[in-house]
Amino acid sequence: MNKQLNANDMLPFADVHNGRLKGVVQVYREDKKTGKVSLWEESENIIPISGYQWILMKMFGLYLDSPHNNGNPSENLSKDTTVVIPDLNDAGVFQLGVDPATYSPMSGNISSDHFVQGFMIGNGGSGEDNISTKNTDYSFIKLRNPIPFQQTQSKLPASIADKYTGVLRMGESSFTNSYFIKKFDDVPKIYHSWWKEGQRWDYVDPVTSDDLGPDANNGVGKTNRIETYVECKLSVDEDDCIGYFNHQGSTQTAYVNELGLVAYDAKLGDRSIANNMYESYIKPLMTLIFDNTLDHNSADILSKISDYVDSIVTLNDILKLESYEQTNIDEFISIINILERDIESGSIDQPAFRDTFASVTNIEVKPYYNQDGSLAYTTDKFSDYIKNEKFDNMSTDEAQRIKMVTYYTFKSIPLQSNSRLLINYRIYAN
Repeated sequence: MNKQLNANDMLPFADVHNGRLKGVVQVYREDKKTGKVSLWEESENIIPISGYQWILMKMFGLYLDSPHNNGNPSENLSKDTTVVIPDLNDAGVFQLGVDPATYSPMSGNISSDHFVQGFMIGNGGSGEDNISTKNTDYSFIKLRNPIPFQQTQSKLPASIADKYTGVLRMGESSFTNSYFIKKFDDVPKIYHSWWKEGQRWDYVDPVTSDDLGPDANNGVGKTNRIETYVECKLSVDEDDCIGYFNHQGSTQTAYVNELGLVAYDAKLGDRSIANNMYESYIKPLMTLIFDNTLDHNSADILSKISDYVDSIVTLNDILKLESYEQTNIDEFISIINILERDIESGSIDQPAFRDTFASVTNIEVKPYYNQDGSLAYTTDKFSDYIKNEKFDNMSTDEAQRIKMVTYYTFKSIPLQSNSRLLINYRIYAN
């Protein structure tokens, strides 16, 4: 996705100022054999009512229009808006992801991790000629005919399970899992750029903090317009959607022509819990254990180590990593339990724990030190030993409170096994 896809493309829409949020999309096809990239479509989209309402709720801290606490009607929105926009989770809308009856409670008006983090795609956006796009409507709250990215009669392979969410909830007799949301390829970026006539899509004349007025620190005080937008990188690969069009009895042509960005927060699955445990607790714990400049039996350091260890033990009670037939992980959890016991006694043998965690029978921590002897950083093989097979039969992330924030239709583009779609999706706030 880091290709210079559009060095010579101009922005014909850039001089149109209508005082609203506006989405602008470029769709490319990449030949996977030759690497050749060609522009298929470039046009604007709309922000529908669900998108505008979601943005305003975020801006003003108003209540998200879905249940906050299970079984507590007083926590449903309906008090901050005249229209409650249904979630795509609702059975009457689409029935994706988490059943609203089992939403996890939210402590605030909107969950802190409820944001735009994925997209949906469909084939209901063009007319019979597949070229003329259908009119869009600001009242839309879902795509016309969403298409699943993945369909499987079992769980997704762990190697790709973290890319998709939004499973269609079916009756108990169904043996097919259909995943309708794909996560972004990369974290979206916000750009502030000085606009000029005939500006290329990829041209950036960055605005700096010293440029900001009314009395700019650099003394320049430019008066031309600033373009402000967020850009998302999306892709539809050869493994996406093809399974849906190839299923037995299907007579549809494999193409897509509609796209929507969606906001949601997720019930975390085991893989995400393990990743969070590693990033938030295991890595910081190893930093403390391998820092030889610290007094590891001081009350302050011992308290920090205790907090990390307690969190690892708590999360492992959910994951049960020691039941996984991987001796290195079993040994790691065993040593964590010993460390927890020793902390309760009021002292730990830091050199012994350091050497044990560094062992080839454990997670093989390698410390790197500065010239003055202070710890620079550590590496380890915890993630390597938590192999994909571990998660094949474990829970994955599932989306809740799903809202469609943008809606975009384009001329139909065929899906082929030797190519993929690269999509640059911008939302302008000018």
